[in-house]
Amino acid sequence: MEDLRRWPERLALLRKRLLVPPSTTAERNAYFLYLEIVFAAILGAAGSFNAAYVLRLGGSNTLIGLLSALPSLLAVFIFLPAAHILERQNHYMPWIVGSLLLTRSGYVLIVLLPFFLQHHVAEVTAAILIAMTIPSVFFSTGWSPMLSDVIPPQSRATVLAWRSILNSATVAPMIFIMGRWLDRVPFPANYQGMYAVGFLAGAYSVYLVSRIRPAGQGAPPKPQGRVPWWASVTGALEHAGFRRIVVNTLLFNLGAWMVGPLYIIFFVRQLGASDGWIGLNGTLANIGVIVGYWLWRKVVRRLGEGKCLLVALPLACIYPFLVALVPHLNFILLAGFLISAINPGVDLSHGIIFLDLLPEGKKHSSTAVYSMVMNIGAFLCPLAGVALAEAIGIVPTLLIGGVLRALGAAMFYLWPVTRSAVPAKAT
Repeated sequence: MEDLRRWPERLALLRKRLLVPPSTTAERNAYFLYLEIVFAAILGAAGSFNAAYVLRLGGSNTLIGLLSALPSLLAVFIFLPAAHILERQNHYMPWIVGSLLLTRSGYVLIVLLPFFLQHHVAEVTAAILIAMTIPSVFFSTGWSPMLSDVIPPQSRATVLAWRSILNSATVAPMIFIMGRWLDRVPFPANYQGMYAVGFLAGAYSVYLVSRIRPAGQGAPPKPQGRVPWWASVTGALEHAGFRRIVVNTLLFNLGAWMVGPLYIIFFVRQLGASDGWIGLNGTLANIGVIVGYWLWRKVVRRLGEGKCLLVALPLACIYPFLVALVPHLNFILLAGFLISAINPGVDLSHGIIFLDLLPEGKKHSSTAVYSMVMNIGAFLCPLAGVALAEAIGIVPTLLIGGVLRALGAAMFYLWPVTRSAVPAKAT
């Protein structure tokens, strides 16, 4: 009850933080991180309909699999070059901002495409979405190191949790409204209008990101010598803690990546889900994320990141089993809410540990190595999942994916990841 009585006070404090920029650099950085995620979430809500849009344009199941897999393959070859470029910059923020704007500009092409193309719109739309991977790799390679530079260790749980809460609090109503919009406005104008609004919000988010000021951005440029890719890989993986989180995370995600593209195919083509249902499902999922981050951040504060991760991991494996065993749209809405409330326990604790385990002086290259390994798995597994589903059916493939995810979760018990002791900041 005491916690509930403090809600108005906390909301007033959050509103003050969002509307009035604070005075110190660290506080201003947190302010812009909180504010930009709200506008980024609007574009994220629109982007959640990408696969459904390609399907409704006549795209095949194989094209959906490629849409999930090819960005990961493309990213594998870009991460390390991007890291080498970023690590040589004395001002890396322009690269982060420019690459983010270029990525989001792809939605302008998607909006205009139906005006100029009559055939193969699905294939060209998918190609644009895949091509957006190239600049997005530069952004993602620089984002985690930037967060580690601008968020003090004792504040990371608070900032990461609130960013996720604000993201989901925005996506939840937006995705519901967008789903209703898509159901009521003729195709494809409905999607074009949605993507146009999303792009404008995303562009303002880019402006807010440009206001963030990491420490040490005036340092002299780093040496320009070329570093072989294998030296970057071995250099990052020589750190035992970082090596463990890379291997464990890869194994944990294999099953999820394998069945990832099957959900939308299963919901739309076999269960007959409408765009409105997809929007409602996304809304409930994001409400679940809000609830999850609010609860799990308390667990993190009480148990620590390591124990919280071990508590949440087994629970995070249940979703493919629930969808496969009870293939009913109303039940899946409940299952989506449930798993969305569980996953923040993994994401929050894992994210804090990951930032702490980034080796000093190698943050960009280590982030690139981590992302490169993950993207190899994210490329191969969706293709394998779609091919397996074509052979044995979607439901058996979902069950296999769930088993693989559970086996991956077990690795965190057999080979624990740890972080240095950092006091948690009470909120």
